[in-house]
Amino acid sequence: MNLAAIVIALVTYGLIATRGISKIPPWASMFFGGVAMIVAGVITPSQGLSSINLDVILFLITLFTFASALEVSGFLRYLGFYIVNKFKTPARTLFGVLLFSGLLSNLVTNDGISASWTPVILESSKKLGLDERPFLYALAFGVTIGSVMLPTGNPQNLLIALDANLRNPFLLFIRVLAIPTLINLLVSFPIILFMFSGKLKGGDPAPKERESLEDPRLAYLALGLLTVTVVLFFLLSFLGEDILLGSLATSALLLLITSKRREVLRRVDWSTILFFIGLFIFTEGLIKGGILNLITQFLPSPSSILAIMLVSLILSQFLSNVPLVAIYIPIMTTMGSVTPTDWLALAAGSTIAGNFTLIGAASNVIISESSESRGGKGFGFIEFIKYSLPVLIVNFLVLYLFLRL
Repeated sequence: MNLAAIVIALVTYGLIATRGISKIPPWASMFFGGVAMIVAGVITPSQGLSSINLDVILFLITLFTFASALEVSGFLRYLGFYIVNKFKTPARTLFGVLLFSGLLSNLVTNDGISASWTPVILESSKKLGLDERPFLYALAFGVTIGSVMLPTGNPQNLLIALDANLRNPFLLFIRVLAIPTLINLLVSFPIILFMFSGKLKGGDPAPKERESLEDPRLAYLALGLLTVTVVLFFLLSFLGEDILLGSLATSALLLLITSKRREVLRRVDWSTILFFIGLFIFTEGLIKGGILNLITQFLPSPSSILAIMLVSLILSQFLSNVPLVAIYIPIMTTMGSVTPTDWLALAAGSTIAGNFTLIGAASNVIISESSESRGGKGFGFIEFIKYSLPVLIVNFLVLYLFLRL
């Protein structure tokens, strides 16, 4: 057992677990942990470099390129205002935010939707004369619930799709998880509406914002190529080819055609890319330092769908869902009898963990901090659990029942 690896692991996970106090973002803590494994001699620089999964890194860069292009073009902001104007009443707007944020999170990442739509919700709530919190919670719950159903919904799903040796991952995810995800989005609405019914009454008529696209050409280009990308994902998955080929080709074409390529690249979520680079190096340090074997002895065995979902749900609150999945993938792989449904249980449990506590998902923190920085209300830790627990219980039961079928 490598003592330096133990110390680095404790410090790294301690920083991630206390990010609400230290204000150090998880990507900085994980990148520090990965670099520390090399500096302390737990692994060599060449081992650290070879541990980086370029498939995952390139996949994220290509997806974030589309998310950035849609943000630069003003499309995400435009869509947010369109939903507010189209649905008109507070209750319908709440439903629109929940549903569309959930669906779009699979295409332009949950963090991208969270960051782009929070300012829209604050402006619209102010004009309506209503408390912004119901709509902020609908956004937080929506991006978490919706991102379950595709590998591109969130980073932990992507890790599982690329590292778990699943055949046709896109088709598998959508075949098994699409229906329960849509059911969860629909059944969560009356729960949220009931909890916030008192805060949705009164106010002025819906604001008639005439928001326009900042760059229609870039918006249409990004949307068109993103549509082609999704088609390619399913086609390549069906053919058994690397799905990365699809987004690599279309994102390269996007940067070739648009004149705002530099601005698009500047707005890419590079902090998440650094997080994953650090995560791969850090995990290699855990393996080489003997920490992974130690962790395996204390973590519950992923022996059933229920056990996998419960473990991933609970431990994601302490380790964060992406590091947890990165640790559990080699553990489950060594078991030898893991089924595709077990992998989907890991994806589902670690994702809806975001609907447990404020620190269960980065998107929760992004929404809260973005609101507070603009003079709005944020999420309290206890308050978040009070509102999220009823939603989480229903989501968990629906997903569990469908995975058992």
